Amino acid sequence: MRSPLSNKKSNFLIFLCWAAYTAAYVARLNYNASMVEILSQMGTTKEAAGTVSSFFFFAYGAGQLINGLLSERYNTRYSVAVALSASCVINLGMTFCQGIDAMKYLWFFNGVFQSVLWSSLIKTLSDNLADNKLSKAVMVMSTTVASGTFAAYGLAALFSFLSLDWTTIFYVASALVGAVAMLWFIGMGTVGKVNTEKEINEAKAKSKLSFTPVFVISIAVILISAISNGFIKDGITTWVPSILKEDFGVSSSLSIIVTLLLPVLSIFGTSLVNALHKKQKDENALNGIFYFVSIIFTVLIILTLNLKSVPLTLLLFGGIACLMSAVNNVITSIVPLYSRDKIDSGFSAGLLNTFCYIGSTLATSMLGRIADTKGWNDVFICILIFTAVSFAVCLVSAILNKREKANSSS
Repeated sequence: MRSPLSNKKSNFLIFLCWAAYTAAYVARLNYNASMVEILSQMGTTKEAAGTVSSFFFFAYGAGQLINGLLSERYNTRYSVAVALSASCVINLGMTFCQGIDAMKYLWFFNGVFQSVLWSSLIKTLSDNLADNKLSKAVMVMSTTVASGTFAAYGLAALFSFLSLDWTTIFYVASALVGAVAMLWFIGMGTVGKVNTEKEINEAKAKSKLSFTPVFVISIAVILISAISNGFIKDGITTWVPSILKEDFGVSSSLSIIVTLLLPVLSIFGTSLVNALHKKQKDENALNGIFYFVSIIFTVLIILTLNLKSVPLTLLLFGGIACLMSAVNNVITSIVPLYSRDKIDSGFSAGLLNTFCYIGSTLATSMLGRIADTKGWNDVFICILIFTAVSFAVCLVSAILNKREKANSSS
């Protein structure tokens, strides 16, 4: 067996994976971050604008499953570099689009290529890091969403404030992912091919995997949680700027700026879940806690939305963003990496991310349609339903797991 990576190379590998996914997030969220300006300049409906994101999410979600299955065969030095380079070209192509129809097909292919990334990156970390580096990898990778979201919305707000055309952010994102593609290709050449003690325990651990009814229910609950997580997380991120502009009279640039608080607050969710996971190893029980608190925040939003208080509304939005970041961290990082001795990390990461993006696809189109026809209050009632269902199934799973452990120990 080859030796695991040195501490220096482990840290560099984690950095490369962080840089790749953060840059990719900028090159996917830049459309959502600029949606207020695109809506204004193109004079389209929210539902039509939302279909562009839906096309991306559909391609990304389906691609996650396919790439999760195929990730074992990828040389990630090349596959990740190609995916980032393709996203670079597509973002550049968005600047030439004159309407929503052209945008949605280009953004579909952005989803196709970006779907290679998460399962490949998690697989790379899983195969090459020692056990004592997993916690650091989980923590660092969980900040990619917050970092990428902050960068995308921050740039969109800056360009809106400077009265620059919405295409500017696509030029910047194109340059960013292109540069990171080169960094990844060169950097992975210096890391080398290694593996860890994972290979020693893999065969034994897989033989211990028992598909009991409780285990199957637990997996099903994680998948349901993933759908709700994508629906709530991306629903909030996508439509908060529009809510602030339409219902609160906030300017386009300011509405995007205040939305930056959401990814910043979500970092606290990342830290919280890593601390709690040391004490609560049942991932569904952990998610159940977060969904329960999310129910409280969502009910408060519904009750106070008519007050038109920007600070209060942002505080509640921030709370949900923080909690959904925690749930997303459990689903897409903790479960695949900490279960690497039971199931292939690339496959599990791809599968779980697929279900997250099923929720994201539903959110961008469904919530846009509800907002157009019913109003924002009904949007949050819809989010509340998803949150309550997820809490209920997590609670059932946690109870069943506790009973199974009690029976096995007696």
